[in-house]
Amino acid sequence: MSEHGKPNPRGLDETILADEKYSFSRLTYELRRADGRWERHERNLFRRPDACVLLPYDATRGKILLTRQFRLGAYMNDKTPGLLEACAGTLDPGEAPDACMRREAMEEMGLEIGDLRFLFEAFVSPAATTEKLYFFVAPYAPEARVAEGGGMEEEGEEIEVVEADFAEVLREAEAGAFRDGKTLTLLYWLKASGLMG
Repeated sequence: MSEHGKPNPRGLDETILADEKYSFSRLTYELRRADGRWERHERNLFRRPDACVLLPYDATRGKILLTRQFRLGAYMNDKTPGLLEACAGTLDPGEAPDACMRREAMEEMGLEIGDLRFLFEAFVSPAATTEKLYFFVAPYAPEARVAEGGGMEEEGEEIEVVEADFAEVLREAEAGAFRDGKTLTLLYWLKASGLMG
């Protein structure tokens, strides 16, 4: 065990199984158990760059901006045809999270961001992927939508921009209609913040 009782693996060995846009690896390592024994583990790991997610809100009109698009993982799980979610995107190499978020807001929603508020960062699924998310909210007004949005055609994106009533979205979320974790996190943060009174 390392300092403060935190596990510290030894003998870490990684075999890359696939390495295209992102990499998928098989790792072996040993962890020391509480009784002092070293135990061998084998795990698969998906290496992805970090990403950012944004929920724009219009407190004056009680609106938020969401996106809808096909997501393969959701479809393969339960045939979800299109996932309604907050705007999100992957950081380019060396790109700061706030710069990424402004770029993605324009690409996906045609939204020019003014004030951008960073909330926190969190791992997506730490047992299986390296990806970490940076969470943001930002106020917007109708005139901030300066372009059509819709994503990057060369990347195969076809994104529908959805302006929705915040109170209605909360009711739908509580009824189980929203199943995207990052979006639910931001919805309930916005509710708790009092910004959308």
